[in-house]
Amino acid sequence: MSKTVFITATDTGVGKTIISAALASILRSQGKNVGYFKPVETGCDPLCPDALLLSKITGQHYDEVVMYRFKEAVAPFVAEREEGTLIKIDLIKEKIKHLQEMYEYLIIEGAGGVAVPITYHNEKIYTYLDLISEMGLDSIVVARASLGTINHTYLTVEAMKKSNINVKGIILNERSESPSLAERTNPKIIEHMTGVKVISVCEKGKIPLLICIERLKDKIDQIF
Repeated sequence: MSKTVFITATDTGVGKTIISAALASILRSQGKNVGYFKPVETGCDPLCPDALLLSKITGQHYDEVVMYRFKEAVAPFVAEREEGTLIKIDLIKEKIKHLQEMYEYLIIEGAGGVAVPITYHNEKIYTYLDLISEMGLDSIVVARASLGTINHTYLTVEAMKKSNINVKGIILNERSESPSLAERTNPKIIEHMTGVKVISVCEKGKIPLLICIERLKDKIDQIF
């Protein structure tokens, strides 16, 4: 069974894919057998940018890294109804278990935040909270480093704790190269309020992926 981590976030566009790519790059550079999986990706026109990037890093076939692909950049629950392809949770779970058998390390990335609806399953709207909780997956929360992140991060972590999800850490992303007062003080406040360690902070820059690789290369054991 692989060391598996689910990468979620406080919102869409926060940087889950950059963090996932950084982790995959670090593990590959260490000679580890690492796989990546994104159960659902929207905004694929025609290819899915997240899946395409990670498949190049891990060496996996594009079809292996993403299961459901939709053109519209909306929540999976909306996309499946607009485009006529229903998402099957049981198939996603089977795929995760299969990949866990194949890879020493497995990075799973959600879409948006933990409360994003995936589909209608077992007589309710099924979210990423449900998937992470039911599969017993450890998780990392990616959040913005800037003003406003305290509230978003606190609410995300609280929701995950209520679902008995093990949040292994928080990674703050896109801090300014000259950090504001909020960006300098947010990490400690977030740690105090959530009880979860801020593992690292990635800064903005010309090549964000390289910055995150540098920040996270000594944090692999904490994350997995």
